[in-house]
Amino acid sequence: MDNKDNRSVRPERHPFHGLMEQMDAFFNESAKNFNTLVRRPINVRTYETQSNLIVEAELPGYKRDQIQLEIIGNQLRIAVEDFSSNEQEKNYRGQRAERTITIPFTISEKETKADLNNGILRITIPKKNSSRRFIDIND
Repeated sequence: MDNKDNRSVRPERHPFHGLMEQMDAFFNESAKNFNTLVRRPINVRTYETQSNLIVEAELPGYKRDQIQLEIIGNQLRIAVEDFSSNEQEKNYRGQRAERTITIPFTISEKETKADLNNGILRITIPKKNSSRRFIDIND
């Protein structure tokens, strides 16, 4: 038997095969990094009591210094950030999420309270508001 017959036949490589492999690797790595920076939604539940509007946001694993609350007129913005870097690998990773909730009245900064307990951020917004007025409807 001839040695030629025992050798496996290698398929021919296209001249751009190596370039295509490098491009695939680049885009796959870029997609992984992009996914860590994409804003992901925050689960929020709102309900009313007799005197307050309650907003509860699920923020498991976040600490107080990673949470930002902002009042913009009648909107409440909840944002969280978790960025870390690894000096040895020269790697920078992060996650960011935010959610804006529109409230049917102007939010009082002084009277609004927020508590973080077991990964649940609870924001209590008083319903009594001096700028809130009701309009009578004629028959």
